[in-house]
Amino acid sequence: MSKYQGKYALVQYCPVPERLEFVNIGLLLMVPELPFFDVRFANGQSRVERLFGKQSKPHLDSLKASFRSRLLEQFSQDRDGSGFEEFAARRANEIRLSPLQSVLVTDAAEDFDELFNALVGDQDPVRREPQIRRKLREAFIRHGVDNLLEKPAEIALPEYDLSINVPYGYQNGCYNLIDGMRLPAQTMDGLKEAGKRAMEGSMIWKHFADGPRKKLVVVGDFSQQSNGFYHAVQEQFDQANVGLYRLDDMGPLYEDIQLQATVHGCHSLS
Repeated sequence: MSKYQGKYALVQYCPVPERLEFVNIGLLLMVPELPFFDVRFANGQSRVERLFGKQSKPHLDSLKASFRSRLLEQFSQDRDGSGFEEFAARRANEIRLSPLQSVLVTDAAEDFDELFNALVGDQDPVRREPQIRRKLREAFIRHGVDNLLEKPAEIALPEYDLSINVPYGYQNGCYNLIDGMRLPAQTMDGLKEAGKRAMEGSMIWKHFADGPRKKLVVVGDFSQQSNGFYHAVQEQFDQANVGLYRLDDMGPLYEDIQLQATVHGCHSLS
């Protein structure tokens, strides 16, 4: 397999440049023979905050986006990096470029990924699946309906400056968006969570009033709450056009998913 001479540089960040301590937050790679040029930044900032303390994510994300645009503009023409040193010298502030280093490349995209992972890393914190969603997933799998459900796209509600993600969806006259809801033992905390879901569901219902209809359907873990609390939440959800099922009594939901799969001609998505 052919090898090509590439050049890479690290994009480094320091909010106090006089400290002369920089953290790698991005990488650029150019391979003039191919030609190939790419630049990538870490999504997270845990490494930055370990060294410099809490940082404004919007500010850092803005710096990354601006710097990326300048890099693309500069090196879309300067493919061999001849103007690199001059460009780097003009950018020695919060974000700077390390000196160019040589690297042999066989598959540019693959080698770029390996370099990025080794020298920068994504730095995103590990996001654990909420326990209620795990229980919901396990219940669907256990009752054999998981393959009749879809993963809906993010629901954008621009009039509320809000986006909502749910793990499951299926067609039932309107499109049902299924999510889990854990109710804390403390009644006030439970009211806050239930109220939040009722508002989200009401917003979704109103946003899609002109169709195609979408409806939030919530499976709640009421194991730490009284039946009276459950019925109060059910009444609130009915008024907000939100469906409600109990985690310990999901039989009606399984039956509806199976019925609608037959009615709407759905089949396994696996």
